[in-house]
Amino acid sequence: MEPSNNTQAEVRHPKVGYEIRDLDYRAIFLFLAILPAGGLIAHIGVWAMFEELAGRLFVPHQTTNPIMTSNEELRDIGGDPALTMPMPRLQPDPVADLNKFRNQEDEELNSYGWVDQQAGKIHIPVERAIEILGDSWSQQQSIVSGSPEANTNASPLANTTATRNTGHSE
Repeated sequence: MEPSNNTQAEVRHPKVGYEIRDLDYRAIFLFLAILPAGGLIAHIGVWAMFEELAGRLFVPHQTTNPIMTSNEELRDIGGDPALTMPMPRLQPDPVADLNKFRNQEDEELNSYGWVDQQAGKIHIPVERAIEILGDSWSQQQSIVSGSPEANTNASPLANTTATRNTGHSE
C-alpha cells in the first residue's frame, strides 16, 4: 500500500466496526403493504362471520313500533303490543295499603300483646316502656349516688313481671 499524502494518519481499532450491510428497504415497504392488507382481510372476515351468525338469530319481520308500523301490519301481528298487554295489578290502592299498614303499626306500638307466648315474650306500649326505663335510670342514678332510699325501693322492672307472664298491665 502506498503511503497517503494526508498529514493525518487513519487510526483504526481492530475490534471496533460498523454494520457494512444496510437494512433492506424492500422488506420495510413489503411489511408496510402487508400490514394494512392483513388488517382489512381480518375486518372483512369478522364482518362476514357476524352477518352469517346474526342472520340466524333475528327473524326478518317488520318492526312493531307503532310509529313506524301501519295499522294493517299491527293487525297482522295481533295488534299494538302496548294496548294488548295487560297492566300489572301489583298494588291497586297504595294509599289505602299504606294507611292500613300504619294503623297496624300504631296499634302494635300502643297496646299490650304477645310476641312469642311459648317463650313468654310480650310487647308493651311505647309510653309505658319509656316510663319503666326512666324509673330504672333514676333508680340506678340514686344507687350510684348512694342515697339510702334507693336500696329500699324495688326494681321498676320487677313490676312488669306480671305483665310479662300474663300479657296484661297492672
